[in-house]
Amino acid sequence: MLDAQGLMWTQIAAGISTLLFGLMSFNLVRMRGRMQAARSWDKVEGIITVSRVDQPAAHVSDDQNDAKPVVRYRYHAGGEELESDKVFVGGIAMMTRVLAAKLAGRYPVGAHVDVYVDPACPAEALLEPAAAQNVAALVAFAIVFGFIATILTAHSLAGHVLYADKGVPLFVFALPIIVLVGGVFCVAEYVSTRRLASASLRWPTAAGRVTHCAVIEEIIEDKGNDDDKSRTSKFQHRYQVDLRYAYKVGKRDFTGTEVNWGGTMISGLREVAEEAAAKYHPGQNVKVYYDPERPGHAVLEPASREGALGPLIGAAVCAIVGGLFLTFLIKVGFA
Repeated sequence: MLDAQGLMWTQIAAGISTLLFGLMSFNLVRMRGRMQAARSWDKVEGIITVSRVDQPAAHVSDDQNDAKPVVRYRYHAGGEELESDKVFVGGIAMMTRVLAAKLAGRYPVGAHVDVYVDPACPAEALLEPAAAQNVAALVAFAIVFGFIATILTAHSLAGHVLYADKGVPLFVFALPIIVLVGGVFCVAEYVSTRRLASASLRWPTAAGRVTHCAVIEEIIEDKGNDDDKSRTSKFQHRYQVDLRYAYKVGKRDFTGTEVNWGGTMISGLREVAEEAAAKYHPGQNVKVYYDPERPGHAVLEPASREGALGPLIGAAVCAIVGGLFLTFLIKVGFA
């Protein structure tokens, strides 16, 4: 049984977890509603005036989320000239320097872009109304806090920590369940990617030109402990291709960064990345497949399956690890 103080803290923790779960769920619903509404906003012409990456001078590891892309644009709406820096619903979060540079690179200064303007408030505008940067993170945190809130609430109502028949705490079972849920998300990502690849083969095409193609080297800090318990840092090098290509749809300028739907290839060997980059060079003419409903959503090799099995591999790992852990807990807790 929980004593009075333990029960009080359990109830407080349950309340905080439930509140956080509720806030995240509310934010997800509101974000989804805003994304749906923004798709029907008025579309006007805008021009990019600022495109840069804000980052601190002190920097240790390229794996740190310490950079933020800054994209500003001008547009005319409601009889006046306005300016905004909003790209997605929910704003732009901090990210790694490579991802920040990739996003800023899609909007070079001087490019003519489509700006989606709220007719009820012309000062509210977006460049990509159908995208939201932090939805996946919100969903993941909402699921985790939902599990925590459910477990702590059950403990609070029972007045003691709930155990299986053989004394294993029931909250331990949440760990493999969360891993299995992660596997379900991986499968959903794979199915979504394959559907996108199939649909993009039928998309219209536009003439494009490679504007930039280079290999990016990232230095990742790997902290660990050596034999005498002192803190040590090892640095790992990894490489990826930074590709950008320009194309026009109507009177609008677009910059694409996707080669295929398998995601950005990251390698620990420079030679592998250089071989991938050798396929394209600045000034090269390319055929760009673009989404007719979202022309800024484009790809060069829609039929390529390179990297497509990544989510399935992740799903298999989650299924094996989560399944074995859950089976072990069931045997130990109830056998």
